[in-house]
Amino acid sequence: HFFPLDVIKRNIDGLADVKMNVFHWHLSDDQGIRVESKIFPKLHELGSDGFYYTQEEIKGIVKYAGDRGIRVIPEFDVPGHSTAYLVAYPELASGPGPFKIERNWGIFDPTFDPTNEKTYEFLDKFFGEMTTLFPDEYFHIGGDENNGKQWDSNKKIQSFMKENKIKDNHELQAYFNKRLIEILKKYNKKMAIYQDIIEI
Repeated sequence: HFFPLDVIKRNIDGLADVKMNVFHWHLSDDQGIRVESKIFPKLHELGSDGFYYTQEEIKGIVKYAGDRGIRVIPEFDVPGHSTAYLVAYPELASGPGPFKIERNWGIFDPTFDPTNEKTYEFLDKFFGEMTTLFPDEYFHIGGDENNGKQWDSNKKIQSFMKENKIKDNHELQAYFNKRLIEILKKYNKKMAIYQDIIEI
């Protein structure tokens, strides 16, 4: 969901009232990309239905939270839950497009291609831009609920796995995660992920 700024601030006030000090802000999913990107403007232009936060609004929320002793940890979910990214950049997908923003909830097939070097070039630039907005040391990449269907049906990905002795999709996602760890290290960030992919 997209929530207006006043709702975000009200929730931050609630966190402060009950002495909680972390706001985990889920900013991308199959249903939308919710942050303005000046490097990749098609993300918010095509992947948000017009419901996104400008970079100045993001900075304002980070300051509002910080003034109340609350850290803001952003989440940009990859490699699954990526439909909204792939609406804008279908060439990074593991399966054929075109893609449309999802209107319902669930686990969907569209997934970034972890064997395409352009995937890492894109995520390096995008994460690099996003890390300038969020000063916290942690940066969440989601990683959950990748059903692997597009990986299984992509001959190029299957060939890559065989050549690199990657035995299953779990190991392929571990390969993807390790690549992202190195990207985020460049920006002095520690990568956070969901528990279902913790074994990397």
